[in-house]
Amino acid sequence: DCEKFNLVSKSIIYEKAIINSAALSADGRHLVTANRDNKAIIYRHTIDGSWAVKSTIPHQSMVLSATFSPDSQHVVTVSWDGTAKLYSLGGDESWEQKVIISHRHTASSATFSTDSRHVITSGWDNTAKIHSHNDDGSWKLTAIFSHNNFVTSATFSADSHQVVTSSYDRTAKIHCQKTDGSWEEKGVIPHDELVNAASFSLDGHHVVTASKDSKAKIYSKEADGSWVQKAIIPHDAEVNSATFSPDGRHAVTASDDGIVKIIGQKANGLWEEKIIFKHKYGVLSVTFSPDARHVVTASRDNTAKIIGEKDDGTWSEKASIVHCSTISSATFSADGSHVVTGSWDHSVEITELQRT
Repeated sequence: DCEKFNLVSKSIIYEKAIINSAALSADGRHLVTANRDNKAIIYRHTIDGSWAVKSTIPHQSMVLSATFSPDSQHVVTVSWDGTAKLYSLGGDESWEQKVIISHRHTASSATFSTDSRHVITSGWDNTAKIHSHNDDGSWKLTAIFSHNNFVTSATFSADSHQVVTSSYDRTAKIHCQKTDGSWEEKGVIPHDELVNAASFSLDGHHVVTASKDSKAKIYSKEADGSWVQKAIIPHDAEVNSATFSPDGRHAVTASDDGIVKIIGQKANGLWEEKIIFKHKYGVLSVTFSPDARHVVTASRDNTAKIIGEKDDGTWSEKASIVHCSTISSATFSADGSHVVTGSWDHSVEITELQRT
């Protein structure tokens, strides 16, 4: 509930290439970066507080993103070369390649299920694929979803029994797993342009989309299992990112118009705009903290803004992290005490948020 955060830079890591993403593992022991020089790098936090390179994951083209599983035991990367690579942590603290997931064209995203037993990848071959972890440590292809154009993102619901995919075909599709393990399409969210991303609320009852048509949409599941539009969130330019807070009370959108919008759900179930925050240039992503009380943005104006909710329900800017070039990703640590930013200035910064 402090008015401002005092920012303390704990670590700065410099790399040879532009950084497309950077993320900490949930246990805070490892950091992974995705780089434009065709590799992802895994770092280990050492006793003296520095970060040492533990593994390099090579690709044939630039790596778009790299992310850890919720249990911190796996990393998955996606690349322009059409592959996603999954590495797992061994007992000797080494990282070993477990599977290469192939798409015929660019692999655009990869996300783990909450229980870390499944990974879903999307690609420009118009498909999304689920691979599941077997007891023997191997990963097996268990489902494929199709669109009529490039698939831009694919994510699980928290219970892993629903999947939402987004596509250049101007739709997001909601899929539900049946009792026999197969999947069926349950809903389609239409847009007027390509859909950049789509994700579930924690309870799996809502989906929010982000589209090039300058809109985000919220759809909700009805008692009969159908999905109905509940809100349209307008922007003046392409919407790059949209996501729900962990407690499901809010959604947040980020757009090329430089605007971040926080949307709240009212008691009657309707959604209303709570606050707007502005960047000088476009905002690439916005992410909630684990406690749902803060968001952090990543912008082309070289800043990441940390915005917090007060006890009275209002929101205010609490701090701003500055790089020398576009900030490509910004995320919170699992305990919410740090922010990790990756930038086109070739650096990753881990910043502690100290209450003033």
